[in-house]
Amino acid sequence: MKGVMMLINLFPPYGGGTERQAERLAAYLTQQNIYAGFITRKLDDSKYVETKNGFQIFRIPELGPGKIKSLSFILGAFFTMIRRSKSFDILHAHLAFAPAVAASIAGKMLGKQVIVKFGNSGAFGDIHELNRTWRGRLALTIIRRWADAYIALTDEIESELLEAGFPPARIVRVVNGVNTALFCPSADKRAAKAVLHQAGKTVFLFTGRLTAQKALPDLFLALKQVIDVYANVHLFLLGDGEEQRSLEALAADLNIAPHVTFAGRRDSVKLYLDAADIFVLPSLGEGISNSLLEAMSSGLACIATNVGGSVDALADGAGILVSPNNVGQLADAILHLIADPKEMEYLGKQARQRAIEQYDLDAVGKRYFDLYRTLADGVA
Repeated sequence: MKGVMMLINLFPPYGGGTERQAERLAAYLTQQNIYAGFITRKLDDSKYVETKNGFQIFRIPELGPGKIKSLSFILGAFFTMIRRSKSFDILHAHLAFAPAVAASIAGKMLGKQVIVKFGNSGAFGDIHELNRTWRGRLALTIIRRWADAYIALTDEIESELLEAGFPPARIVRVVNGVNTALFCPSADKRAAKAVLHQAGKTVFLFTGRLTAQKALPDLFLALKQVIDVYANVHLFLLGDGEEQRSLEALAADLNIAPHVTFAGRRDSVKLYLDAADIFVLPSLGEGISNSLLEAMSSGLACIATNVGGSVDALADGAGILVSPNNVGQLADAILHLIADPKEMEYLGKQARQRAIEQYDLDAVGKRYFDLYRTLADGVA
């Protein structure tokens, strides 16, 4: 196998979990002495070509207004793939949007194997989003016909792919991975809390984009109920997004602002994971949340809604699942853990063990490596 060229809309520090997963996978491939490259959109004053951690990044400028930008990206990506075609035999697109269309067309013309990873399901999923417009439906048709493998993170994603007419033989189940050596239980939780000025408090943590999908107003309403019983608590939200201002206003209206810190986007979340007691993910939809996996690997007691990959991640007693948009269940779950520190500790240990057994990054990287090699051998 020569190598893998990945296509993705954004690249860290931009984007979120999908982008972090792709970067981790590229790092794994370089460790196996396999060429890895990225084709992504050029934002701000970022470099057109860059080498990072052993893999290459090619950034394509977007030209023109509106939808013309996507077309210009596809064309730019296509010519980059042609120029670099001798360095790879696999094209791997992350999420089924413009990069996946570019990869599917280029793969067909260049004789390369194409993998498309579908990142989410339901109202926030790739297929639902693409089915909204004729351009999206055309993109789905191109991907369905010309891609060679479709990555489904969850049962829900797989079911949607089947309903959309994707060939079952080409659907491959691969989960997201987490570096369980890097994300490990806190060596001194008290010290970490002291650094964040939360000594003696029960600390809750949410990490991710501040978007409607994450249903953070539900978490704020639940926190209001918790504070009525246990006032010595604090919530940290790590991330940014379009909902931040409305959430800040809601925190003020509920009189919980002193118990909430909007910590913004962080390059490293280690200190906050070390200080936290409970991780909360109240989403309306998820693929497999990187933030949840990092919290599990860090040994936190985790509460999530029973949607998408969170159901599998917290299976077998690895955490607490509640219904989406159910503030009462969410508040009860938090109150239960505060009232029972031994249960909190037990769930943290269970979460850590499940992360090691099911989501360790090396195992996930090997799964992709084996898939790449199988596809490449099929061409050879």
